[in-house]
Amino acid sequence: MIFSKTQSPGVIIYKRLLGYVWPYKRIFVFSLIGMAMVAGAEVAFAALLKPIMDGGFVERNRAIIQLTPFLLMGVFVARALGAVADEYCIAWVGRRVIFDLRQELFAKTIRLPTQYFDQNSSATLISRLIYDLEQVSDACTTAVRVTVKDSLLAIGLLVWMFILSWSLTLLFLLITPIVTVVVRKASRRFRRSSEKIQSSMAGITHATKEAAQGHRVIKAYNGFAEEERAFETANQSNRRQSMRRVAVAAISVPLLLLIAGTGVSGIIYLALSDTIVAFVTPGTFVSYIGTILLLMSPIKRLARVNEYVQAGIAASTTVFQLLDEKPEQSVREGSSQSAVINGHVEFQDVVFRYSTGDDCALAGVSFEVRPGQTVALVGDSGSGKSTAASLLLGFYRGFDGQILVDGRPIDDYSLQTLRAQISWVSQEPILFDGSIKQNVTYGQYDQWSAELEEILHEIEVDKLVSGDDKSVGELGNRLSGGQRQRVAIARALLKKGSILVMDEATSALDLLSEQRVREAIVGRAQRQSVLLIAHRLGFIAHADMIHVFSGGKIIESGSHQTLLNLSGQYAAMWATQQNTERSEKAIDREKNA
Repeated sequence: MIFSKTQSPGVIIYKRLLGYVWPYKRIFVFSLIGMAMVAGAEVAFAALLKPIMDGGFVERNRAIIQLTPFLLMGVFVARALGAVADEYCIAWVGRRVIFDLRQELFAKTIRLPTQYFDQNSSATLISRLIYDLEQVSDACTTAVRVTVKDSLLAIGLLVWMFILSWSLTLLFLLITPIVTVVVRKASRRFRRSSEKIQSSMAGITHATKEAAQGHRVIKAYNGFAEEERAFETANQSNRRQSMRRVAVAAISVPLLLLIAGTGVSGIIYLALSDTIVAFVTPGTFVSYIGTILLLMSPIKRLARVNEYVQAGIAASTTVFQLLDEKPEQSVREGSSQSAVINGHVEFQDVVFRYSTGDDCALAGVSFEVRPGQTVALVGDSGSGKSTAASLLLGFYRGFDGQILVDGRPIDDYSLQTLRAQISWVSQEPILFDGSIKQNVTYGQYDQWSAELEEILHEIEVDKLVSGDDKSVGELGNRLSGGQRQRVAIARALLKKGSILVMDEATSALDLLSEQRVREAIVGRAQRQSVLLIAHRLGFIAHADMIHVFSGGKIIESGSHQTLLNLSGQYAAMWATQQNTERSEKAIDREKNA
């Protein structure tokens, strides 16, 4: 949508928010009709006070006395019908708007680049989806409802006041500039406090999420006091900011009513004195005073509506900022949509930094993995092994050098096409809160087959799904580390991508289980390009080529035996691990003796 450059940012944001209401304009119109009926009924009630007083109480007109109950019932029935249409329809539209925004926001979030998740807390994203969007709900339901209905009511009552006495009504409207100043100042404070409340809610979400995920560490290290202090800090910040917004509302609304009350008092004085002969009959006087009293309620609600609008604008700002983030660039100009056939991978002098000013995570790395070949990357933690896998999967862009797949740069493929051909197991296998079957077939519908049963048997996952296949819990926390890894490996083997990447995929397995997994991979990945990343060298000793990483560079390359003959870093790592394994076996023998 295009807006005038002279419009304030808040107006532009609010118009953009109301743009989500447009698809439901028909239901919204029913709500507007209901609002108009409610406003009209209340104005009609104020207007009926004049004939009731003059014709009923003063003149004792029998026709008016008999007609009055029916007129009043008509007013009340119209108001009731209007209120039902008003409240239900506007709430329906509001929840649809929130539903649409929440769906769009979630879809956008999961498509954001990996760098965004590196730089932003997941708790902040959760806060956007939950707390901020509920503030948006108030802005497009409560605020709209009050603004339209009470504006119509206020206009109708003022028109009736002009009909009764235009001179006194003009005097009453002299308070308008003062009301405008109060509302403007309150708006600024509402906006600032709402933005700070949203930030504090993100802090509460972060502290809660971190404590829930790290509850075992908290218990093991008796860290309850530290977590309580961290949560108290976030909670205290939220309380202070909330009370500041409450204080603004508590002061501004009574102040507006005081100003309006002053105007009412002056008008009553003028009406009762001989200063201005404004009223002819008692009915006119009662109707005018009743209209003023009825006007107090919409004035009060209109004064409070600014709180909802400003909170909604502040929330919409953060929501739209996230929606305007550039998603992961899945397709570049000229990208191929055809499938990767062979999976021949080549790294050519690849240089990569995670951010400007950081040391090189990869500094001129070159290697290749041919179809049917198994290549292993080993080295110290942080030496660049996992970074190479992340670049191959397209999680990060902006590297120097080239990464080729089947002789073509990976930028020539759409990310969807590229990733469809890569079976990947990460260092920390991520499982979703569902059954093991759902996790193994994740993203691969209708793939539960006899072949998969064989895979599960080979890597001992079949034992986990025997009987009742219950939920694995959040992040698979009802399974052990080794069980989670076996499920993730089964998922990767089922995918049958032309490239298999396993990043520390067996670190939680015992040696016997690791050997069975290795045999399953060797037996099923004969035509795949296999890239293994591991610290335990026994898992990758069979590889056709092994590259030793250190400081983002490859310092040694060769087969297992070739590297042992070099007597370099790989040989030292091998000797250390062999000594450790011999010691562990000796301890086990002593325990069993």
